Amino acid sequence: MQELTAEKYNGLKTLFDETFCPTFVYSILEQTIPGVVYVDDQTFPRSFFIGTESGIYFIAGEQGNRAFNDFIAGYYEEQMKSTKRFTLFSSNDTWDRVMKTMLKNDLNQMNRVAFSFQPKPSKTGLELPKGLVLKRIDEDVISYSTEFNRSYYEEYWDSVSQFSSKGFGFAVLHGNHVVSECTSIFLGHNRAEMDIYTLEEYRGMGLAYCAGSEFINFCLKNGVIPSWDCDARNNSSLTLAAKLGFKAKTKYTIFYSGKS
Repeated sequence: MQELTAEKYNGLKTLFDETFCPTFVYSILEQTIPGVVYVDDQTFPRSFFIGTESGIYFIAGEQGNRAFNDFIAGYYEEQMKSTKRFTLFSSNDTWDRVMKTMLKNDLNQMNRVAFSFQPKPSKTGLELPKGLVLKRIDEDVISYSTEFNRSYYEEYWDSVSQFSSKGFGFAVLHGNHVVSECTSIFLGHNRAEMDIYTLEEYRGMGLAYCAGSEFINFCLKNGVIPSWDCDARNNSSLTLAAKLGFKAKTKYTIFYSGKS
């Protein structure tokens, strides 16, 4: 197996256009975030294993390459020995079966839904309850957040400064407390993948909808496509996605050990 050199990343992008492909893959291929790309052949790759430094991976391409599959199994074992995160996004049902055989059901499995955004007339007059304000996420806002804090951006963006340079998001604040926020966990292929969180005591007030709507409006003004994925059993996330204008597009599987 070979690690692809960064100058060849861009040439891979068209290989995934017609298949399910997570946004983080394009983030790596466009070198917005650091990552690794393993292929079976540098010149004519047919099998692909692409991952972030935080331990999120995508597998795609030819499923019957024994040497490549053995490499993935060995890579997984090394990650487990070092207690590092291992979350694998599968590109189709065939890869699901291959992974279950290769890893002997060691990993947890989760079904997720990928959505497509269906533009609709934007609502006006969204008002926050008194005492709450909506702000674009910057380093000050990040310092007030308990969920999307500095560690979060270091995990997914490599650094707060990288997020500040390339990413964007919006947060609802109550004084110096971030109570709801919507941020770009990944950016790539002209897509911005949304990650939303609201403190438990502030839920049911429409705050996630406000932050998400502001995020989407920013995307549309800047020619970016908002993107949404979630756990297929997360009913509150499914409901919010529909309210924000997303429609379920496809289901896929992730395999994970510990944190997903």
